[in-house]
Amino acid sequence: MKNIELFAFDLDGTLLDTAPDFLYAVNILRKRYTLDEACYDQVRSRVSQGAMSLATYALNLEGESVEKIEFHRQELLDIYETCCLENTELFEGIEDVLNELNIKKIKWGIITNKPRRFAEGIVQNKLEKFKTPFLICPDDVGQRKPEPDGLVHALKISNSIPTDSIYIGDHKIDITAGERANMITGAAAYGYIPIGDDIENWNSDYIFNEANEIITLIK
Repeated sequence: MKNIELFAFDLDGTLLDTAPDFLYAVNILRKRYTLDEACYDQVRSRVSQGAMSLATYALNLEGESVEKIEFHRQELLDIYETCCLENTELFEGIEDVLNELNIKKIKWGIITNKPRRFAEGIVQNKLEKFKTPFLICPDDVGQRKPEPDGLVHALKISNSIPTDSIYIGDHKIDITAGERANMITGAAAYGYIPIGDDIENWNSDYIFNEANEIITLIK
């Protein structure tokens, strides 16, 4: 295999451990409705599925209308905006990965389903020293993963060949998006894998049980 020329990453559950701040936001929301504190593992497993999934779990909204869930999704996001920098940290090993990419002058960047409203500030705060080359959000391309639009845009702006580029994420939709963009795919098994999901069934090209395993692909 040729050397990989572009390393593109998902954000939540791949580069950053944002689950503690989502847990805090979920618990504030639950407290408003006189519910007990949430289970951390349940919240963690839903982070990469998005705020609709988190709001549904937070207020036991399974089977409720989309409009009702959307109302509480916005409520949850408004809370999250006030605490999203409190306890979020890089996953162990990610600092070494990003340092190695920068030292070797290999292209990298982030494609996330997180709205720019949140993603930009978090990246600036938590990844500032790595000088992230690009951050692509649904706001920028009009589509969310598993649609490949964000990844295709990343390939274009970085002038990269799809088959020599890898996309790494912690959800099946990341792998699907990578496949649709004709990229190499990597599953972040250390991230927010949904409970009951078998990562082996995602059929990614690589599975990384620890973040520092990504370094083996940096040549």
